[in-house]
Amino acid sequence: MPFDVVVIGGGVNALTAASYLAKAGRKVTIVCPTDQIGGLCSRHEFYPGFTSPGILYDTSMFRSWVVDELGLKDHGLTYAKSTKTLAFGKDQHIILSEHIDETAEEIAKVSSSDAKNYKEMKAFYGKISGPIIQFLNTIPADIVDPQSSDLWSLFKRGFQLRKLGKKDMLEVLRLAPMAVYDWLDEWFENDGLKAALALLAVTESYSGPWSPGTNANLLIQQVSRGSSVKGDGLALVSALEKAAKSFGAHFETKAKVSAIQPGKGVDLEDNSFIEAKTIVAACGPKNVFLEMMDARHLSNTFEQRVTKFRTRGLCSQLLLAVNKAPSLVGNGEANRILIAEDLDSIERAFDPIKYDEVTSHPCLEIYLPSQEHNDLAPTGQAVISVLIHYTPYSLKGGWTGEAREKLCDNVIETLDNKIPGIKQSIVGKELLTPQDIQERYDLSGGQLCEGEHALDQLLVRPTPECSQYKTPFDGLYLCSGGSFPGGGLTGAPGALAVKMVLRK
Repeated sequence: MPFDVVVIGGGVNALTAASYLAKAGRKVTIVCPTDQIGGLCSRHEFYPGFTSPGILYDTSMFRSWVVDELGLKDHGLTYAKSTKTLAFGKDQHIILSEHIDETAEEIAKVSSSDAKNYKEMKAFYGKISGPIIQFLNTIPADIVDPQSSDLWSLFKRGFQLRKLGKKDMLEVLRLAPMAVYDWLDEWFENDGLKAALALLAVTESYSGPWSPGTNANLLIQQVSRGSSVKGDGLALVSALEKAAKSFGAHFETKAKVSAIQPGKGVDLEDNSFIEAKTIVAACGPKNVFLEMMDARHLSNTFEQRVTKFRTRGLCSQLLLAVNKAPSLVGNGEANRILIAEDLDSIERAFDPIKYDEVTSHPCLEIYLPSQEHNDLAPTGQAVISVLIHYTPYSLKGGWTGEAREKLCDNVIETLDNKIPGIKQSIVGKELLTPQDIQERYDLSGGQLCEGEHALDQLLVRPTPECSQYKTPFDGLYLCSGGSFPGGGLTGAPGALAVKMVLRK
């Protein structure tokens, strides 16, 4: 049966793209290689009776305009009243939330000057957010064709930046290429606070806090964050799947694409063929061009650019099955925990990865699935997902059983020092290294954002020819986190790519 559009993938961007296309009246099918829709938010049983909530969970940057345009609230999506992050420094902890005054009150317990500066920093981000948000939520200009009318949109964006005024405009131009270490050091004195803000800005960027350009990631995150979806990534996927089906999208699960024929359709590994003139790939650029396309159709220059697009994974996931939910310090419930002593400890954790080694003092991001997901573990028990930042794809000596156990032991000891009793409550575990993540989720290099979030790879993503989601091949478009504006649960690549498709 022929379709108007085939969407390759089953993650958030694939579901977003398919929903928009189906809503616009296109006959759409989603081709998902696994039996579980959700991509990096999909479930799997990792220990008898215990189910993984997926790897990605942070929905605070999912675009509110996508929620409105797709009517996701009609399909069960609601926002959490408050989400809290428990940040452990060396000797102190701070509870962070999306509420500025509430967070400032917590920071004041360790530093009154930092509390004041935090409110001033957030006010500054709010002041400059307009043109940056517009930039992140707009199809990039066509930089390949100098005659393109899209260059006018680039001029308009520059004018919006200029409207900030000379002082603020120059400050934006100064802070983007900075090292996040220097920027945070200008504002704060508390090491734990600086480490908590910096950690999420350097993850998946193959860089440390001292690396130039890392402050751009912090800037993007700070202006993009809003309320989180109640139920996190699993709830977001559920709402998107319901929306796509309500608009008439068709789902083809356990269907892995073996070859793309632009303008014709896709071949599946079971030797079947799905006919469609338009193909929207919500999988990484390297998967599309180096695995699914016939190499004879790629020019040498284009193939080299795709090959050089950096997809070095540097994050592992440790899933823990525990026989009791952890008891946390602080007020209220926190479903995210960050463990990083200070900025220098993050830099020291980053250094070994350059030599395919792993630090003995890992920086950790812990996710505790909310009560909405009480089906992930038996009653009274719980699942804990730990992202271990700065673990190499190719470990020196290989990811042997001994190496894997050593990493698990280091992580569990670190956890137990901050949250006593965790070690004794563990009944099962599963470690996914970047190599395992590549194999399970079909991610090149095990890169969770499908392309490093370095400054050069954010502005032109993934290549100049594909920076507007279209490709050198008629009828083939990209919409994964490997496209602008990058990875994470934002929905932006899927939504913006479809706007380009519908132009045609």
